[in-house]
Amino acid sequence: MTFSNRVAVIVGGTSGIGRASAAAFAARGARVVLGGRDARRGEDTATALRAAGGDARYFSVDVTDSASVAALFRAIDSDYGRLDIAFNNAGWEGPAAPAGAVEEADWLRMIDTKLNGVWRCMRGELPLLQRSGGGAIVNMAGSWGLVGFPNYAPYCAAAHGIMGLTRAAALEYARAGIRVNAVCPGAVDAPMLDRMTGGAQEVKAVFGEQLAIGRICTAEEVAQAVLWLASPAASYVNGIGLPLDGGG
Repeated sequence: MTFSNRVAVIVGGTSGIGRASAAAFAARGARVVLGGRDARRGEDTATALRAAGGDARYFSVDVTDSASVAALFRAIDSDYGRLDIAFNNAGWEGPAAPAGAVEEADWLRMIDTKLNGVWRCMRGELPLLQRSGGGAIVNMAGSWGLVGFPNYAPYCAAAHGIMGLTRAAALEYARAGIRVNAVCPGAVDAPMLDRMTGGAQEVKAVFGEQLAIGRICTAEEVAQAVLWLASPAASYVNGIGLPLDGGG
């Protein structure tokens, strides 16, 4: 899989799965745009990718702010003149609570960050992809976009919404040469899981042992799935949610 001279934006690209995906795209020749809120991590990531021989730049973006998202895609249009690949990876895990005890503020923040954030990004990406003659969008839904999970109803609702958005857009833009898919990893050894487990390695290890494959997923494994979905190797794959759960 090579992406020479392709412009790829990774929103939520400054750590974990996003950073691993950015590194993978850059290593294969893509011109990588990193979008995120943390300027220090973003600049550090871009610097590291350039030091490894890649082409990478960081742009500040807040996916809960429509003006901020629009500014990102205006900058991509102005500086690159095209867009070929988008990975919408920004998200938030939210606090654990039964559905009936979820605070309204937490519910609204989850929907606005995870679901609305993907839609805002796609609204900026799709016109650029059309002008480029086609391309690929990969959305981060997570395995909770395919199944439920206790005490994380807001995340599950947002993730299921992303799957609906992905499937509808895949049908709408297929004739324009744009494929829209989602990745649905389960537990991934990344900052979000660290926050959910308090960073306890023993907790992650015990959880991994309960899975069919006997361990949790790595950020690099998710990145490889994102690369494949964005590549010509997946040219007939459209509108799916790809499970990455080691067998369920």
